[in-house]
Amino acid sequence: MTTLKKHKAMKNFYFEIAGITCFIISGIFFIVAGIRSGDDLSTIGSIIWTFACFLWLIPILSRRNSQR
Repeated sequence: MTTLKKHKAMKNFYFEIAGITCFIISGIFFIVAGIRSGDDLSTIGSIIWTFACFLWLIPILSRRNSQR
């Protein structure tokens, strides 16, 4: 891989990580909001959302490790 392609791939990787991190943070805020309001459905949905974001992170990290 050329240096330019490596730089572009690394830049894309960090944007993906930043985006998923923001999704995880927002999921945590929604969990807290659901708990504070006593809304069980919102809390469960937010927990599932946050868990799905962590699952989404796995292939991105494994793809990054396989490129090394």
